[in-house]
Amino acid sequence: MDTATLLWLSFLAGLYAPVGAPCALVLYPGYISFLAGRAGNDDRNDDRNFSPFLLGCLAAAGVIASLLAGGFLFSAAIQMGGSTVRDLITPATFILLFILSLMPIFNLNLGRFSFVRIVPRLDNPLSAAFILGVTFGIIILPCNAAAVFVLIALASTASGLFEGLGAFLLFGLGITLPLLIIAGLTRSASRQLLGYLTRHHRGIQIAGGIVMLAISAWYLTLLIFPRLFR
Repeated sequence: MDTATLLWLSFLAGLYAPVGAPCALVLYPGYISFLAGRAGNDDRNDDRNFSPFLLGCLAAAGVIASLLAGGFLFSAAIQMGGSTVRDLITPATFILLFILSLMPIFNLNLGRFSFVRIVPRLDNPLSAAFILGVTFGIIILPCNAAAVFVLIALASTASGLFEGLGAFLLFGLGITLPLLIIAGLTRSASRQLLGYLTRHHRGIQIAGGIVMLAISAWYLTLLIFPRLFR
């Protein structure tokens, strides 16, 4: 898989991760409340004002930081293991991805999560926003196992450490895009967007599942019948 395709698919998987899982949508009301409650003159130690978009950017940085930490460990392990480990992990991951892609299509769920309140209790809104992002990144991963396995499968095909890190970075950017959009909207517009995603989550699930099914089927076909594509 060429680098451009790897990074683009990683970004799309990240974009799907939060909006394609109902349990992840539960996180957004707390996020909106955090932006509304901590923006402005909310710090007892000074009189600085913090815009919701600034707090949203710090939350996005927290998400990316948590994913890059995991991405470094995973990519380093793949690189140290050599081609033998990669030849074992990559097909197994895509086979599991093929199975997991059926979950959103047929509305199957291995477990339901409910994280209604994840707002950190820190005095400084800037620190709280960053820690919120780290928490968001950690919590959202078990919420959408299929999207995470897209990332792992793609990263396992990376030819180098930095290419693997790039997959995790683009996945993180995909996850943070809805956070930044919400932070840039008014509170009422954010709630309208959340309502739209909630109403149409079934269609988003099916579309995402079909894309993941196509990715896994395409790679497994390349693996089983390599001569057909030469």
